[in-house]
Amino acid sequence: MLLIRGQKNLLKSSFSLFEVILSITLLSIVISGFFNSSYYDRNNAELFMKLNKIENDFAIKNYTNMIKTTHNLRLVINDIENKNINVDKYIFEDKNIKLFKYAK
Repeated sequence: MLLIRGQKNLLKSSFSLFEVILSITLLSIVISGFFNSSYYDRNNAELFMKLNKIENDFAIKNYTNMIKTTHNLRLVINDIENKNINVDKYIFEDKNIKLFKYAK
């Protein structure tokens, strides 16, 4: 190897085929982990949007997308007093979500 005065000895640094395959494998595992994690899950984002819409409908008492049934509840207070209360039960049912709310 020929050295010229004032220059440092430069050694060739190269990756072996094994190191390249190993690094590509590790990189693909990390990337697929991000795509498959629940943080980046598109289904969870859509589910969150649907739950947010249902919550807003409950807040403004918009029950058009829900099934309404009426129930009679009997309350026993201190083992002495009995009260009968009529309540409405609003049900929202989807393939992933089942919610209900009782309202007087």
